[in-house]
Amino acid sequence: INREAILKNLVGPGSVIPHAACYPEQFACSADVVKYEYNPDKAKKLLAEAGYPNGFEFDFYGYRDRDVLEAIIGDLGKVGIKAKLNFMQYVTFLDNVRKGKVPLGHATWGSNSIPDVSAITAHFFLGGPDDTAKDPEVIKGITEADSLIDPEKRKAAWQKVLNRIQAEAYWLSLFTYTKYQAWSKDLDYTPTTDEI
Repeated sequence: INREAILKNLVGPGSVIPHAACYPEQFACSADVVKYEYNPDKAKKLLAEAGYPNGFEFDFYGYRDRDVLEAIIGDLGKVGIKAKLNFMQYVTFLDNVRKGKVPLGHATWGSNSIPDVSAITAHFFLGGPDDTAKDPEVIKGITEADSLIDPEKRKAAWQKVLNRIQAEAYWLSLFTYTKYQAWSKDLDYTPTTDEI
């Protein structure tokens, strides 16, 4: 997935590509994890080695940012992976995720504006209904990391968790959203609960 092109052409200035399953400004979030480059030739080679020289088909789920989803589908198509888009309302998307019907999905998360890695990574990887990996090593690591109060020890424990998530490719972070703000005495605006 060409995240640089998505960021440049669809998201805009101020956005960054986070390489871990967390928001870069959150406490204990680290970019020192396995990074996945955009390399279609390497992807084709890996697919062939895995027994899919002609690619494969699968259902791809999402509920927002349709332009981003279509860009992802285009990138996957370049290496022979054919994704059928199932675009739906959020509640239906979430229900399908929780029932294990989503082989690959695109979602967003605002972390309730909490500047700590636990507000996103723990939500999606601590064995709850939104955890599609249910990796015992990750669950144990998060439980340990969130029990620590020493900042450096907590960062080190979270580092192990974030590395495991990336090494297993449970998650590919695409981009951060850019937040624009305006002030005017004539502006009457209330932000929505999803922070967007």
